[in-house]
Amino acid sequence: MDKLVYFYDERLKFDHVGVINDGEDMPKNATTVAPEGYEPFSYNEPSDLWIGVSKEEWETSHPSKQVPNETEQLKLMIGNLVAENAKKDQSIKQLQTMTGSLVAQIAELNKGGN
Repeated sequence: MDKLVYFYDERLKFDHVGVINDGEDMPKNATTVAPEGYEPFSYNEPSDLWIGVSKEEWETSHPSKQVPNETEQLKLMIGNLVAENAKKDQSIKQLQTMTGSLVAQIAELNKGGN
């Protein structure tokens, strides 16, 4: 059965993952122990463990998308309200046109009924 092995470079830093066949000798720069935690990983040969960085350190080197500041959030909210207001204005105009048309039709019908 094939085994996953985790290779490290001459500085004991994680290099890559590979596969060795059953019965094949373990390469000198590899281990079957999988890295855990946050990259970058360093291999500790005496304990046969990988040492990662802290979550905080990893987050510092991998910044996420920045959250908009309060001013940007307010601008976005105002933009959304303006767009929503424009849609409502358009709906009101359509209703006014329909109402005018209906009033004209009712008036026309009332003329014929007299």
